Amino acid sequence: MITREIEEQLIQAEQEIVAAQTRRDFSAVEALLADDFKEMGSSGRFFSKADTLRAIGEVQILDCTFDQFQFLPVNDECVILTYRATARRGQDGKEHVNRAWRSSTWVHRQGQWRVLFHQATPLPPA
Repeated sequence: MITREIEEQLIQAEQEIVAAQTRRDFSAVEALLADDFKEMGSSGRFFSKADTLRAIGEVQILDCTFDQFQFLPVNDECVILTYRATARRGQDGKEHVNRAWRSSTWVHRQGQWRVLFHQATPLPPA
């Protein structure tokens, strides 16, 4: 059963992934991703865990806000977390604001929650 405590833990972990990117602590990001993690980028291309870790090193997240969290439990060991995120990013000397609906599929394996799959749907600028 996905309890309120688990929901709060997963929201905190989702936010920690972004906070770790902001701190440039990629080992903390890596620890929260499942070994078989996949991400579907806005291009429609799939990225492996290694691809994703490489890509996040190229972008500096300056700050990020989250809202409208929703949970879609699949079973006791799997939950889809959806939310809206607005991130201010720096890349190649330029600043960009990225808004997206995001979803992460969290799985409970060997006593730990890890992201198995992540996808973002870009939103137009506010």
